[in-house]
This record gives sequence, structure tokens and C-alpha cells, in this order.
Amino acid sequence: MEGVGVNFHPHFDSCSVESLLSVPMRYIFEETRTCDRANSINQKSFIFSKGEVSTLLRVSMLSSELDALLSLAYDALDRSQKCKTYHKYIEEANKYPATRTARGIMLRALLPILAVHSETAEVALNHTTCETFGISRVLNELESCATDLGKFAEQNHTMADQLDCYMEAGQNNILSNEKRAIAEIEEAVVERIENLSVLAVVTSADPNQVADTNTSNGRGNSVTAISDLCESLFPREHTEPSTTVEKATESQMFAAEALQFFQSNSREK
Repeated sequence: MEGVGVNFHPHFDSCSVESLLSVPMRYIFEETRTCDRANSINQKSFIFSKGEVSTLLRVSMLSSELDALLSLAYDALDRSQKCKTYHKYIEEANKYPATRTARGIMLRALLPILAVHSETAEVALNHTTCETFGISRVLNELESCATDLGKFAEQNHTMADQLDCYMEAGQNNILSNEKRAIAEIEEAVVERIENLSVLAVVTSADPNQVADTNTSNGRGNSVTAISDLCESLFPREHTEPSTTVEKATESQMFAAEALQFFQSNSREK
């Protein structure tokens, strides 16, 4: 069946929602540089608060779920389109008795199989578009997270401004810089979630609206990986050489334990 259909296989890994929204664990559990060294051995302090960590982890899980739903929708649409194309080809091959061939007659045996594949594709599409379990539900939950992150960002900016008021001209406050940096990360995540919501409802009649989602307000391109923004705000080379390996290892272990805890809770539900 030469010439039937065109194969299109996009690489979702390079343009995934998770890469746009999910702040890497090493930054979520980044230790603050303002803590006392004597006390940091027994108690660790992180740049993000517990509420911020909880919200960012929720965004990570939702973005991963959205990627899975989008991949499922693509596979279902691709399968449905191929089934329609092959079904049409078989019907055309057997349409007229004068042009009917042995191959066309044998291909009719594939029609029940194509019907089964079409039905499963329809079920998958119904799942991805379901209001209770589908893409709309994930986008609504992401918007809720964006609201919380917007409040956190405003609080961090306010705290940074208050800290700067007590500093003399030319002095650099580490805590203030950290608060502004995490506020910038949170604002970037909020902006990208808002852009996703726009893309979810945009139509071909609104091309300018799509263009607006590719702009940003000084927080980097909204279609680049969020890890690039985090790296620019918290470059790894600024970490003290004597404690780099130890801090990274402990933070990663903490992150792994926290992620395992959230995943176990989600499985129980």
C-alpha cells in the first residue's frame, strides 16, 4: 500500500511540558547560603519554603501526567487516522467487481482488525478529553498551582524589598538575592502555565494569540527549559568547592525520598 499516509513522529522529549514547568529537584532542595555553618550540620535550611516545595512538586507531577496524556492523544489520533486511511484503501480496492483483485479480497480480512483498533483509539481519546481525568482537569489543577506560586512570588519580592531597606548602599544581601531568584523562578512557571492555558483554547482564527505565548517579561523564552533559568540564577560554579559534593549528594537523597513519598501516596489513592 505505497503512498498511503505519512508517518509523523515528533520528539516529545525535547518539547515536553515537564521540561517547561518542572523545576529540577536539585534546585527545589537547594540549601540556602545564609545558614550558620555550626547549625547546618544538625539542621538544614532550604531556599524554598515547605509550601513552595509542595506546590513545585505538584507542578512536576502534573506536568509529567500532562505529557503522558498528550502522548496518548497523539498515538490515538495517529492510529485512528491510519485506520481510516487503510479502511478507505481496502474499500476502494473492492469497490468495483471489474477491478477487484485477489489482493483486495484478502485485504478485506483486515477490516475487523481495523475496527478494533479504531475503537481502542476512540476510547483513548475519550479518556484524554474527559473532564474528570483528562487534559482539562490537569490544566485546571496547574492553574490552581499557578495561583499559589504567584502569591509565593509576591511574598518573596516583598521580603526581599524589606531586607534591602536595612542594607547600606552598595551592600549585597544573600538572603534578599535568594528570595528574588526563587520569585523569578516562580513567576516563570506561572507565566508558562498561563501560556499553556491559552494554547489549550486558541484556534486557527487567532494566530496572534499563539505568538503572544512565545514572549516573556524578561524571564527568558517561555518555550525553553526551566532548568536553564534555574542554572542562570543558581550557577553551580558558585558553590563552595569544599562542600559541593557533600551538599549535592545530601540534597539529591532528600529529593529522592520526598519524591518516593509522593509517588507512594499517589499509588495508594
